[in-house]
Amino acid sequence: MGIGLLATAVTAWFSLNAYAATKIARGGVDLRQTPDPASVGLAFDNVTYGDGLPGWYVAGAPGRPVIVVVHGYGGNRTATVEVGPPLRQLGYGLLFVDLGYVSGARRYGGGEREAGEVDAAVRWVGATQRVPAVVLGFSGGAFASLAAVARGTRPAAIVADSGFTGFRSVVAFRAHVPRIVTNLLPVLYPLVSGGGHALDLAREVDKRPFEVPAFIIQGTGDRTIPPSDGPRLARLTNGRLWQLPGVAHTKAFDTDRAVYVARVDEFVRSVVPAPA
Repeated sequence: MGIGLLATAVTAWFSLNAYAATKIARGGVDLRQTPDPASVGLAFDNVTYGDGLPGWYVAGAPGRPVIVVVHGYGGNRTATVEVGPPLRQLGYGLLFVDLGYVSGARRYGGGEREAGEVDAAVRWVGATQRVPAVVLGFSGGAFASLAAVARGTRPAAIVADSGFTGFRSVVAFRAHVPRIVTNLLPVLYPLVSGGGHALDLAREVDKRPFEVPAFIIQGTGDRTIPPSDGPRLARLTNGRLWQLPGVAHTKAFDTDRAVYVARVDEFVRSVVPAPA
């Protein structure tokens, strides 16, 4: 009886981790191309960054930062264009990027490959526009952006909306199990993702100081990722935390667009020097 129960528990533990790793690695494809910036009244150019990844670039006022907008897992750059007009009205340029996995040509890299792609987008801004880059990431895009900074990317500032510390915490939260139950996920992940690694931001930050000003936005009504990850991210990054009572996953902008943009703008202006 005891051996049978142990075998059942081990099988369930392995199955949960294997299923989660496979589902995450093989998901996230989104081939939509609309809406684009023109649909919200913004002139834009089609550009490529990194190893030929697509982006939409909206020019800003001379000398003003370019905001690199990084979509979440399960969406692509079309999901973020609504934030563009009010930020452009304040003079910011915008670079809406597609991460590499959304085309289906490669599997989701667990945050490792995506962090490298965020780094490439930040470098694109520096090389082509020669102004400061500010990263605005949503959900999985926030996770990848924070991981990029933890690994050495140096934008002028980062805004992380509904980010999380890693997929172990998300799987544990969604499956209603202790986080320790998901400890096999990082081991299995490279086997199903083509060599990607499921990053843990706490471990990444342990390797080097987090040296970029961070603004963490988190709704307490989030049911997609654990809301407790917001305060934890603020501690890990020594960043500012804006918690919104009852607000759902990535819905802070839609809750009050004027307040959201004003808070983001105030943060950026407080940490990024004004153009000479």
